[in-house]
Amino acid sequence: MSEIKNERVIMEDTYCTNVVLRWLTTDLALTNKRFKGYDRNTLFSLLPLGKNEVTMPLKSIASVSTSTKFHLKRFAIGLVFTLIGIPELFNFNLFGLLFLVLGIVPLFNSYTSTLIVTNNAGHSIPIQISILEKGNLQEFANKVNDTIAEEVA
Repeated sequence: MSEIKNERVIMEDTYCTNVVLRWLTTDLALTNKRFKGYDRNTLFSLLPLGKNEVTMPLKSIASVSTSTKFHLKRFAIGLVFTLIGIPELFNFNLFGLLFLVLGIVPLFNSYTSTLIVTNNAGHSIPIQISILEKGNLQEFANKVNDTIAEEVA
């Protein structure tokens, strides 16, 4: 992260976005002046296609929170593809392996954790992270909220 005058990094970390595909990551950083994050854009939660940058000055952030969510649609699609892929795999069909992979990825990522950054106007920006990173994400959200409180005081 490039630093501007009098800006110091308070916390910076990389979080896994996907339980199965560990190379899909989200970078989050907190300085004494701003919050910055890079969220990966993917096709079908498999292929990385770029990244989305979120940058907000701390003065315009009202709150940062975390939440967890179960994605029923993602779970159903993953379950259907997995159930199609397993019997095909036992028949030594390569499409079975493809269906199995296409099923396992959404199945394992059907339960996620989200960092929600809300600005002073009430607009929320969600950044979705793997459920395995929930504790680290909560620690980051607490640090952002503490830094905002210190800046106001």
